[in-house]
Amino acid sequence: MIQERVTEWAHEFWDVLSPQRPLFGPADQLLYRGQADASWSLTPSILRSPENKRGVRLNPDGFVPSDFQVFKEWVYLRDFVRYCDSISLRIPNDSPAFRDQFLNQNAPAGPGRAFIHTSSWPDSQLYDLMALAQHHGLPTRLLDWSTRSYVAAYFAISDALAKDPQPDRLAVWVLNITRAPLAVQNLETVRVPGGNNPNLAAQAGVFTLLRQEGARGRPFDGETSLDGHFLDQKSHVPTPMLKITLPVAEARAALKLCELYGVTGATLFPDYYGAARAAKDLMQTAWRVAE
Repeated sequence: MIQERVTEWAHEFWDVLSPQRPLFGPADQLLYRGQADASWSLTPSILRSPENKRGVRLNPDGFVPSDFQVFKEWVYLRDFVRYCDSISLRIPNDSPAFRDQFLNQNAPAGPGRAFIHTSSWPDSQLYDLMALAQHHGLPTRLLDWSTRSYVAAYFAISDALAKDPQPDRLAVWVLNITRAPLAVQNLETVRVPGGNNPNLAAQAGVFTLLRQEGARGRPFDGETSLDGHFLDQKSHVPTPMLKITLPVAEARAALKLCELYGVTGATLFPDYYGAARAAKDLMQTAWRVAE
C-alpha cells in the first residue's frame, strides 16, 4: 500500500517536505510531484479522461486499440513540430535524419514500426521533443516530477487555489527512484537537457514513463496510473512512494512560504507568463490579509 502523511497546517506540511528531513533512506534519490487535488491519480495527461477519448476510434468491442492510441500521440508531436516550424522555433535533436526517422509516417524506418509494435512506443530519441511539448501544454505519456520538494509544493498549492470549486486537500507525491525499479520493471526515469527548455531547468524537472505492453488491434495492457500500478503490484518490495496531503484551507499560508523561499511562478517560469502567474499568486496572499 502507498503510505500517506496527513498534515493539517502549512508549517507542518513545509517541515515534512524539508530536504533536511529524509523521507526515505539518506542515500535514496527522490522525485516530487504536486497535484491540486489529493484524490487525483498519477496518470499522464494523454491518458486521462476525456483526453484519452479525443481523436481516437473505439474498437467495436469498446476499447481503444493501442495502434490508434500511438498514432494519436505521434500526430500531436508531428503537428507540434509543424507549428514550431511555422513560427521559426527550434526543436531538440533536429536534423533531416531525425525528421525522416521519427516524423515521416511513410519512411521505411519511420514511426510506422511503433504503430505495429506498440510496446516500443515511444522511442527514446523522442524524449527531448516530448518533454518540450509537455512543458508547453501538449498532452503526452510523460509524467512531470521535480527533484526539488518545494517546487512540487508550489504547483500543488498554486493550482489548488486557482481551481473553482477548490478541492478539499492538495498533495505532493514522493517517488523513491532508487528503489522504484525493484518494484516496477517497466518504469523509466526520463532526464533531458534543460538547454532547450528553460522551464524544465528552472523547475529541476524530471519525467517518468510507465511503458505498456500492446499489439496492433489490441488495447494496451496494464495500469496507466503509477499509483494504481503500485496498489496492484504483487511484489513484497516495500512501495517506494509516499503521498503528503494538506487541506486547501491552508494553501494561502503555504503559498506565502513559497514566496519567502523564492519559489514563485516567476522563478519556475522565467518569462512574461511566469511574472504574470507570480502576480496572480501574490494576490491570493493579499486577499488573505484583507480578509
